Amino acid sequence: MELKLMIQMLRKRLWMIVAFVVLCSAGAGLYSKYMMTPEYEATSTLIVNKMNVDQGGGRGLDLNEINSNIMLINSYKVIITSASIMDKVVKQNPDLQVTSTELMDKLQVITVQNSQVITLKVRDESYQRAMKVVNAVSQVFQDEIPRIMKVDNITILDNAKPQSNPVPVSPKLKMNMALAFAISFLIVVGIVLLLEYLDDTVKNEYDVERYLELTTLGAIRKMKKSDLKTRSSARTKKQAGEKYAPLSQ
Repeated sequence: MELKLMIQMLRKRLWMIVAFVVLCSAGAGLYSKYMMTPEYEATSTLIVNKMNVDQGGGRGLDLNEINSNIMLINSYKVIITSASIMDKVVKQNPDLQVTSTELMDKLQVITVQNSQVITLKVRDESYQRAMKVVNAVSQVFQDEIPRIMKVDNITILDNAKPQSNPVPVSPKLKMNMALAFAISFLIVVGIVLLLEYLDDTVKNEYDVERYLELTTLGAIRKMKKSDLKTRSSARTKKQAGEKYAPLSQ
């Protein structure tokens, strides 16, 4: 299909495209703002950093120890989200009023390759609750690692802090509207092109030349009812003038 022809098809139904895109974008914005429940995110950071004591009594870094700590990160990711840790969090914090399964769904464990840092993120409809959950998980994990792994190398780097005016991370109004705009535009353009493709009626001189490969010699202009009334009125006045013309002589 020629690009010029496609543009003509889209211009012919431009009102349909604009209306559909505007309705979908506005609907996505209204739904995101008034129907979706805001979610807040709290973050806590852990570091795997057991340090050796040298002969002088000072604490120093051991590259072999660091490499072994990094290799333990994947194991720690599994342990954090295990039922053993989640059950401890629920048991020690009954005020959270959540189950182990709900905690697993809320918790996100993020690590960076070749890094000793583990980031815990929790999303909830209440920031205060998310903050309490992520801090509780961090504390229980730090307390349980010596018993589970027989090594004490977890330090809480940062706990989630209280915020007076927390900003929700979801829903993202602008992003949702942008996605609705893009998706609705693609859908309506596809619908318009399909309708034009299925429509095989002849509407103008261009269609005659395109489908029949004939040259149009003439065209009958489309008339409105108002044009008929105007011509009828003019004809009546002309007849009336001819009829009464002798009386004026």
